[in-house]
Parts: sequence; structure tokens; C-alpha cells
Amino acid sequence: MDRSSSSRQADTETRPSVARTRSENLRLWLPFIFAATAYLMLISRMASLLRDSDAYWHIVLGQWIVDHRAVPHVDLFSFTMHGAPWITSAWLSEVLYFAAFKLAGWPGPAILAALSASVAFFLLTLLLLKRLPSVPAAILVSAGIGMATQHTLARPHVLIFPLLVLWANALIQASEERRAPSIVYLPLVTLWANLHGSFTLGLALIAPFALEALWTADKAARLTITWQWLRFGLLAFGAACITPYGLQSIVVTIRILKLGGTLSNISEWAPIDFGTLNPVTVCCLAGTAYVLYSGFKLPPLRIAVLLALIYETFAHIRYVDVAALVVPFFIAGPLGKHLSSTQLQHGPIVIPPARKFIAAMTALGIATAVIVATTNPMPPGVPSVAVERLKELKANRVFNDYHFGGYLILQGIPTFIDSRAELYGAAFIRRYLRAITLDDLADFIRLLDEYKVDSTLVLPSTPAVGLLDRLPEWERIYADDLAVVHVRRSYPVDSNTSK
Repeated sequence: MDRSSSSRQADTETRPSVARTRSENLRLWLPFIFAATAYLMLISRMASLLRDSDAYWHIVLGQWIVDHRAVPHVDLFSFTMHGAPWITSAWLSEVLYFAAFKLAGWPGPAILAALSASVAFFLLTLLLLKRLPSVPAAILVSAGIGMATQHTLARPHVLIFPLLVLWANALIQASEERRAPSIVYLPLVTLWANLHGSFTLGLALIAPFALEALWTADKAARLTITWQWLRFGLLAFGAACITPYGLQSIVVTIRILKLGGTLSNISEWAPIDFGTLNPVTVCCLAGTAYVLYSGFKLPPLRIAVLLALIYETFAHIRYVDVAALVVPFFIAGPLGKHLSSTQLQHGPIVIPPARKFIAAMTALGIATAVIVATTNPMPPGVPSVAVERLKELKANRVFNDYHFGGYLILQGIPTFIDSRAELYGAAFIRRYLRAITLDDLADFIRLLDEYKVDSTLVLPSTPAVGLLDRLPEWERIYADDLAVVHVRRSYPVDSNTSK
């Protein structure tokens, strides 16, 4: 063989090796790439992370818990339900958000939420790469980021994102291996139950995957598998009760579900708007197109669980996070087999060298500092001037717009209503909505008198504004693009006392 032939043969052997090395390097860094992408996308939209008024009362409640070294058992913030039984299923998240706020001001809660979401997408990518090649894993994670960012806010539900990923992976992997999950995952449930009430969803997911494991197991092994899953489910239930409230943490979820159709009036419980293009509809249409084109199939039980989750996502915007972080695991195993990639030839996923990892984290830290320094972190849509007028008047029985409740709590003003729907109940919420929209004009007047309201703080577009302008006993004293304030010309008797 001449020298040129040897050189060509060496080049031919080297090219695949170089390409394989590049592919392995890319695969090695994919979890970090997607984690950094999610983090920078979120932190660059800091105001969007803080746009929900729930963030205010969560921080206030976190401070109350720290100051009193206790958790609440009654309502502390409203004058309509003051002293009524109420608990928080997110006490630990509230303490963490308060600590972040105390440490860094408003950027603190936003950074904490962005970090939690980025860790979740790091774990999601890492775990999907054990089942799929780089490209389909990257598509699923990208879709997840696009969907989840719609409902990623500086609120407790975001802090459980990493736990949701680990829990879903543990259940599905155990089901596919026809066994119960290891008990080492039980502490996840305990932590989850103290961070957010959605831990009940984690418990609910045990049943379908236990059934799938039994369905696919050999008959001789079904009794053993049944016992293993039953034991795991009971232990998980017990682990979920290790909170300051015990079993009451689960009861809160039942109270919320009992609100029924009233939930649809709350923005995050409203159905997805298919009249506008959004990441959820794009991902669903793209997934449907792929299934129709490729013939990809799922096992029957998994189809049932997937359709149930898709239905909940369409019906309630707040389930978008679950779809983004859990659905990829539903399809990863079958998709890997569909693509004939059950044995990936990319080698194990390992952590990059420490020096590169430190450099990447340093770059993210610098980017965070630059973004925080060049943006206004104050939450948007805050009726600060209007509330200052109320403080000057020493108003303490304010009929407020639903969305202003959190900010009033932050300012130490008792609320008529706020986002704690399980506290107020379906009947009160329906009555409030019919009154403020003037669907029941007479009852609006009755509400103001019944609860001895001395002032109102509502959106300019609220129908009640026009009526208050015309009522002789009410006077408009302030208005801007965010809020309108009316005060009663002559306060009812005992207006400054609790109901």
C-alpha cells in the first residue's frame, strides 16, 4: 500500500472518531446548556417572574413564620375571614422566599425561582439522555422549557420542579423494570409536602404506574410486585404527613377541588386560550403530527394517564408545569425503542471537569449580576400610589380587586378577598364576582354595608367603578391606570372594629 492510500485510510478512520468525540462532548454539556438557557431566559424577564401578586403574601407569611417560630392555623390577613381556620401547605417555600427577599430584595425571590427551574431542566435533560439520543432529548427539553416558562413565577410551586422530575423518573423507571421504586425516594415526598400542596399529585401518580408494572409483569411475580407497590404507596402517604399539619396538608387539596367550577374564574385555574398561539398548543400539534407521521405508539395504560394529564393541562393553565416536566418521561422509553436506540452508543453521562464547571457557573453568576443591575426588579402592576392614599386615610376595611389582595397584605392592610380560594370558599367567591361585575347590583351594595366597607380599591375597568361614581355616599379620591380608590363619605357605625 502506498503512502497516499495509507493516509486516506487513516483519514477515513479518524473522521468517525472525531465526529463521535464531538457528539459525546455535546451530549456531556447538554444538561448544562439547557439549565443555563432556562435560567437566563427567566432571569432576564425578572419582572415577569414577579408579576403574580401571590408572591407578596407568601413573603409576608414567611416572615410571620420566622418571627413567631410557628405556622398559622387561622386566617391572619383578611377582615372578612379573620380568625377562620386556615393553614398553609407551602410554609417551607414561604420561609425560603422570605429569606431570599431579605437577602437580596425583589431580585432574591426571582433568582430563587429561576435557579429551581434551571435545576429541574438540568435533571430532566440528564435523565432523558439515559433513554434517548441527543436530538430527541433536546427536542423534548426545549418543548418543556417553552411550556413551563408560561407559569414559572416566584411562587412556591416552582420550588418543587426538581422534585417533580426526580419523582416522575423514579416511578416510571420502576414501572418499566417491573418493580416498586426504592424507599430512598420517600424523603422527596416529605420535602415536597412542606414546600407545596401539589405533593398530592405525586401521590396520585403512584397508582397508574403500579398498575402498569403489574400489567406487564409475569403472573408469577404479580403478587410480589403488588405488595412492593402497596408498601411503597403506604410509606409515601406516611412520608407526606410529616409536616407541621400532618394529614391536614392533604385536606387542603380536597378543599380546593371542592370549589368546582368557581376555580375557572381564577386565572391559573382557567382553561388554556386556544384562540391565540402559545407554546402548549404548538407542542401538542407538533406531537400529534409526529405520531400521525411516524406511527409512534404508547402502551394503553400510559396513553390513559397521558390523556388525563393533557386534559388537565387544557382545562387548567397551572398544569402546564406538570406536562412540561412529566410528559417527557411518559414517552421517553417507548420513543427510545421506536427509534431503535435502547442501547445508546454515546457512553455514560458524566460531569464535566471541575474547572469547566466552575467557569460555567462563574459566567452565569456574572450574567445574573449584570441583569439585576440593569433591570428594575420592582414587581409590575403595583397600585403603590393608590395604597398610599388608603394608608393616609387609615382605611382598614377595603373592598379590593382580587388581584390587589397580595399587595395589600404586603402593606399591612386587611383584605376583603385575596388568592387563598380555599379559605373563602366557592359561595363567597361567587358572591364577590357577581357583585363586583354588577351581575347582582343590589348584592354589591349589601356587601359594602354588611362588611362595613370604608373604601374600595379596584381596577379602572371594573364595572363597579361606574356605580360607585354615581352613589351619593361614595367619593372618588384617586385614580390612575392601575387602580381607582373610592371612600365612603360617612362611615357606617363601628367601621373601625372587626366584624
